[in-house]
Amino acid sequence: MANQSQKKLDRLMEKSKELFWKYGYNGVSVDQIAKEAGISKMTIYKHFSSKEDLFIQVLMGYAIYHTNKTMKIIEGKYHTFDKIESLYTVSIELSNQMPAILTKDIMERPHVMNKLMAFKEEKSLSIWRYILEDGIKKGEIRPLDVDFVSHLLWHIPKVFVDNKDYYTDEIKRGKLFKNLFDFLK
Repeated sequence: MANQSQKKLDRLMEKSKELFWKYGYNGVSVDQIAKEAGISKMTIYKHFSSKEDLFIQVLMGYAIYHTNKTMKIIEGKYHTFDKIESLYTVSIELSNQMPAILTKDIMERPHVMNKLMAFKEEKSLSIWRYILEDGIKKGEIRPLDVDFVSHLLWHIPKVFVDNKDYYTDEIKRGKLFKNLFDFLK
């Protein structure tokens, strides 16, 4: 059974996520978070050095939750290409669930963006390694440099995001990842 301090921290994280998702980083104050969570500001600062630190931890908690959810979906698939397709599908669905105001607030804070992207990269690379190693073990894909290909597959979607003006129509129609997936197969 969780002690009182852990219960407060859990409630703080839950309410913080709820408020950040609804109002964005700029639209929420530490006072509002404390009030909504039913705790004191001092309790927040006991666990986090700043509102930004709390924000980063909430985002990382969300990333962990979705990494675990993604792994469960992928582990339920047998074939390597089903796993890859599921990974891309889930990734697109998750990015569409992120409120625009929150995405804007993250992008306006390079420090937060860099920390979050490094964390997401670490998690994503572990998923790619799992998929590739499993595919090699099953003989569905040829032996290859798993680390190199994992990094390559992680970075491919970024090319399209960086060149979104060129690929906007394909992204909107959902053709981009279908075409990419067809290429990979």
